[in-house]
Amino acid sequence: MQATPDGVDGRVRRRLRELRTRQGLTLEDVARRARMDVSTLSRLESGKRKPSLELLLPIADAHQVPLDELVGAPEVG
Repeated sequence: MQATPDGVDGRVRRRLRELRTRQGLTLEDVARRARMDVSTLSRLESGKRKPSLELLLPIADAHQVPLDELVGAPEVG
């Protein structure tokens, strides 16, 4: 099943970039904080790599936000 630009992958990709730029961070800053390669983070933001919990959890920690906020999950309840 291919993800569309407006699908979950696209929403996550946009949120990654949005949080990073809103916080005034570079790819290098976030990659260092998340303890991952800059190329991995870049590929996530550009859509060349699919997001996974294994990658998103340390990125959420790097941004000091809950995973729900990182992925732009809708509020429930």
